[in-house]
Amino acid sequence: MQDNRDSHPLDLSYLTEMVGHDPEFMIEVFETFIEQTPFYIAELEDALSIKNWKWVADCAHKIKPTFSYVGRSDVKEFVQAIETSARKEENLESIAEKVADLRLLLDIIYAQIERAIAEVRGKYNV
Repeated sequence: MQDNRDSHPLDLSYLTEMVGHDPEFMIEVFETFIEQTPFYIAELEDALSIKNWKWVADCAHKIKPTFSYVGRSDVKEFVQAIETSARKEENLESIAEKVADLRLLLDIIYAQIERAIAEVRGKYNV
């Protein structure tokens, strides 16, 4: 994986700006991310498996903003690269590798989110 994305910390400033200091809503955003992204990734992989580049781009576009909510704008930019390649039908051979990297990154992000949930619960007694 490039750019050391796997050790990039969560930056919760965007989420805090969006929801204020509402710990229950923050936890809800985290849990929704954990529940929904496997469906988004499965859809992205389905599109990739049939080389439907418009669908790949649309799937990447759909999942992209969710990374800002959980403080991983770096991954949002990574997903943007997948979307752009698919939409322009350029560097198509690299898309499958990037999607595989994204799946690995998600495991790391899920662990980061679980720690963040525990911290929020501990800090605010939620």
